[in-house]
Amino acid sequence: MATTIAGVVQKPVDAQQLIEELVRDCLCDRSDISVVARDSASAAARGAVDATAGAAKSFVDGVWQGFEALSRSLPGGGVLRFVGGLGRTLADAGVATAAETAKALMELGVPKGEARYYGEALEGGGMLVTVQARTDNIARCARQVMMKHGALAPGEPVTP
Repeated sequence: MATTIAGVVQKPVDAQQLIEELVRDCLCDRSDISVVARDSASAAARGAVDATAGAAKSFVDGVWQGFEALSRSLPGGGVLRFVGGLGRTLADAGVATAAETAKALMELGVPKGEARYYGEALEGGGMLVTVQARTDNIARCARQVMMKHGALAPGEPVTP
């Protein structure tokens, strides 16, 4: 059974570096990696250009060529963008809020406190990166790479 390893980064370039290391160092298959990013409704409401959302879309378009990216409109404005297998699962589940994201992550085995942290970080503009680790070695390596990038929830254990 696969283990879900989750992390949050703030910038698309950080997500790209994280994914490259997961593939190179941990031998993760790209199809086991998902990214979820939230477009800010507040920036759009102010008439500002949401550079993070644009960069996220550009990142998704570049790194995930050949993979289907999904978008879901959020109540009150804004959009969640999903890429990868877990992203599709979250999109199909209708995830739109921090609480719904946390619940979906808990159903995948992410501990409650960490799942809440990731849901709130996503809602606050972070990019959620997840790995469906097929082996214990991949899970251990993915945790170490996420820790290196500061993507893990505070207090999340990293097994050596």
